[in-house]
Amino acid sequence: MKQVSFSLFPGQAEAFKSKVDPSVQSKILRNYVLNDYQLPGDLSIINEGDKKGLKPEKFHFDENTDARLNELVKIVREAGYKANRSSLMRHIMIQLLEKLKNQNDSLPKKREVRHSSFYFEKGTKDVLEQFIPFRDRNAAIERFILEEYKPSHKRDFLLDKPEEVESMRIGITVEAFRKLDGYVEEIQTKGITRTALMRDVVEQLIGKLSNTDARKLIAEKRLQNALNEFENTFGNDVLRERLEEYRGDGKD
Repeated sequence: MKQVSFSLFPGQAEAFKSKVDPSVQSKILRNYVLNDYQLPGDLSIINEGDKKGLKPEKFHFDENTDARLNELVKIVREAGYKANRSSLMRHIMIQLLEKLKNQNDSLPKKREVRHSSFYFEKGTKDVLEQFIPFRDRNAAIERFILEEYKPSHKRDFLLDKPEEVESMRIGITVEAFRKLDGYVEEIQTKGITRTALMRDVVEQLIGKLSNTDARKLIAEKRLQNALNEFENTFGNDVLRERLEEYRGDGKD
């Protein structure tokens, strides 16, 4: 999976999100692109519409869906019409919203969401918000749990506890919580709790979005925050002196 962005017409994303559960939004869009969407007979309409106020929206695509979208763009262009990934996605969204309107009764309308506080290594929230806006955090975590997450095979990794703790309140569906609890029962190791798995979830999600080791990013954020706090308290000159002293201590 990778994160992709498209410039949609004003209101398209809002209409889509109002009709579809956050935990399956990317999945429904992927399935529609792969299995249901058909190019219109008149390909000129792909690039129609007022381009003012276009708004970028992010989704998660797998390789097959991404390749299918590129193939559709190529077909339109080879026929002599203008098209790019965003213009095609705007037309796809028009068709999908119409389908959802007609099939609305078959889609889940209510979902039970529970909120709970989890404890992470200090700096985790700051790192996570570098890749996922606060307003999308719960939905992204829920999607990841339901669609992709598998607990780390390293038990010692799951048993690690934060050295400096910060709390993060997360709201996800009962289904997502049950999936985590199911993993806890499967693992059957004292100390590996729902909270331990949620830390693993968030670290895996950060690693996926950043293509970097999450623990390294979190440690760097803690270091950066500590240096900023020291500088604000004692000044830049004292900070430089201390850093020089540490560098000197490291020499043979």
